Amino acid sequence: MTRRHKLLTGLSTLTIASALAFSALAEGEGESAEGEGAAASVADDKDKNKSGEGESEGGSASADPASDDVEYIRRLGLVRGHLAAFAELYEAGETDQALMHAKHPENELYKDLEPAFAARGATGFAGPLEAVASAAAAGGDVEGAFAAVNSEIANHTPDVSIATRLLAISGIVTTAGDEFAIGVKKNGAVKKPHEYQDAYGFLVAAKEILASAEPAPGAEADAVATASEQLDKALGAFSGLNAAKTNGKASTLYGAAARIEIAALGLK
Repeated sequence: MTRRHKLLTGLSTLTIASALAFSALAEGEGESAEGEGAAASVADDKDKNKSGEGESEGGSASADPASDDVEYIRRLGLVRGHLAAFAELYEAGETDQALMHAKHPENELYKDLEPAFAARGATGFAGPLEAVASAAAAGGDVEGAFAAVNSEIANHTPDVSIATRLLAISGIVTTAGDEFAIGVKKNGAVKKPHEYQDAYGFLVAAKEILASAEPAPGAEADAVATASEQLDKALGAFSGLNAAKTNGKASTLYGAAARIEIAALGLK
């Protein structure tokens, strides 16, 4: 088994109208601030409001991960997504880039989750999360640390309905679309590799979260199959984690998020 496979094995809304709106914005997705399009301005504004590092990973003001399972699972999924990007980059020998993704969830996402852990009676997984970056930086047991933190994330993930799981996945894919739009210019040039890599990692995490679902035959199974198909389409927007250019578009990711949300709402 290759190191990449070992690492990745641990990884265990939108309406149609919203999708069309996002698709319109995507005509200028990822454009620079020098006036290449309004979509980038929207993305950049969103970016500045949500974090200091070009991320748009925070939740809406009305969604509290302490009590909202969809938002809680979405945020856990973003942590997993950074780790997914870390795993692929580390396997490719891009240790410096990999470390950025290993450290990011600890610096931003995890801190925002701590109140939710307390409210839910969970211990959190700060130690295992930090251990991944430490092992990678020191050339230690990265595979063991990676498996341990993903096991802890799984232990902190509540058992929810298929509909709730799909809504969380839709949210993760929407965030992936935001990151893709920030990272990729209108002409397909990857101008911010970190955000482009974030988007990829989030989709990998979403796919792994979906893979752990156990739908009942019929409507649930159909909804999960739809989500799986849409995630595959979204992943098709990428041309490798270190690509200089891609033919993919953020609108593909936003459309996938919308269709997954619709599938979820059909189960309500």
